[in-house]
This record gives sequence, C-alpha cells and structure tokens, in this order.
Amino acid sequence: MLTFIVTQTGIAQKYNDALISQNSEINFAKTQKRGIKKNNMIYYVENDLQTISAYKKSKLKWQTNVISVCGKPKKGNPEIRYVGYNSDKLLIVMGKHNFAEIDVNSGVTTLV
Repeated sequence: MLTFIVTQTGIAQKYNDALISQNSEINFAKTQKRGIKKNNMIYYVENDLQTISAYKKSKLKWQTNVISVCGKPKKGNPEIRYVGYNSDKLLIVMGKHNFAEIDVNSGVTTLV
C-alpha cells in the first residue's frame, strides 16, 4: 500500500499590488481585483481561485484552500466568486450558493 502525504510549502506567489482593492469586498463578476487590504494585512485569492493567502508586510501569514476544506459546491464552478471583509472574518461565496467564513487571524475556514 502506498501513502502519499501532501503538504503546502510556505512559498506562495507574490501578489500583484495593482490587483489589491482598498474596499471591503471584491466580487469577481464585477472586478479584476483579487485581494483586499485591511489593517496592514492583504487577503489575496490565488490564481487557482480556490486558495486565499494572508500576507503581512509581504510575508505569508496563513493560506487556506477553501474548496479543499469545505468541499466542492453542488452548483457552479469550484471557485471563489466573492470575498468580503468583516472585522474578524472573511466572508466567502463559492460556486453558486455555498458560503464559508475564514478567521482573519488564524486562517481557520468553516463552511456556513
């Protein structure tokens, strides 16, 4: 029997400053923006549209793959469509009608 262990390395892509919004939300249907900057932190949706990384002073603080943690949505593509910032949580919409929350301090991801 073979066992595979998959780990994520601490090396993440460098985010593009031009894609960072100063607003508290990004809706991928309406904007090309990919990240939100709040309280000296940048919350960035990676190219796979499934992973969110949090950066503080350009250093990766945490990273979570929302689709892996919460499962594929029953309807719609398995990708993040909306991110909203709410003081201590990121509010995520993925697929058509699936919702998740991410703790902004720890990256703990919960299906809602």
